[in-house]
Amino acid sequence: MVRTNRAKAKLLAGEIAVGGSVNFYAPVIVELYGVLGFDWVWIDCEHGSSNDSESENMIRAAELHDITPVVRVPNAEPSTLLRFLDRGAQGLIVPHVNTRAAAAAVAKASHYYPLGDRSSATGGRTNRLGSGLPPAEYYAAANRETLVICMVETPEAVANVPDIASVNGVDAILVGSSDLTQAMGMPPPADVDAAISQVIDSTLAAGKIIGVAGAGMTVDNVARYRQFAARGVHLMSVNLQDFVRQSAARFLSDLRA
Repeated sequence: MVRTNRAKAKLLAGEIAVGGSVNFYAPVIVELYGVLGFDWVWIDCEHGSSNDSESENMIRAAELHDITPVVRVPNAEPSTLLRFLDRGAQGLIVPHVNTRAAAAAVAKASHYYPLGDRSSATGGRTNRLGSGLPPAEYYAAANRETLVICMVETPEAVANVPDIASVNGVDAILVGSSDLTQAMGMPPPADVDAAISQVIDSTLAAGKIIGVAGAGMTVDNVARYRQFAARGVHLMSVNLQDFVRQSAARFLSDLRA
């Protein structure tokens, strides 16, 4: 049988799903996130150093602790999406989706017929190496459990969110605030927040899941998370380096006091 996507189920139920990021090859960190009770793990293969084979081992670690493995892919090429999906990624974070056409292409490549044209792998690890469901049942289950997240990182994408979010097969929009800030020409934070607010409103109006990355959301600023949660942001994540920095700084400060 196809594994249930616990994070997607929580999000569709209107609950917050919190993920922890890892941007290098570290299956034990994935296990730790699972032990600690996170809902999903963000395996970063865009800015991170891991390749698809290394990601497969981190996906296995996520499966061991029933935490949803979500990969931020390096690009939106169908062959790239396929390689990570076939290795067991239950979700994809696709960067730099600026138009409805781009979102539709992502959705098509991420789903089997009748939602898309993902190449068949009924004998792969996502279907118990061929010992799982018959093809038609496997396709339907894989389509149901795959979480497709399009990143909005430019003013063009912000303007096109109503169209991007309307695509069948796109489950969520994720604002990449760092790239958006650069694409907007490094404006004051209030201007970026206004753009993020526009994306939140447009996404929720389309009935889709909304997430925000960056934008002052650090482990020592829980109030910022709560502020976005109050707006309906349910797809949330934290950065591994933030945990290390905060804990290390506090430890060193207390030790040297």
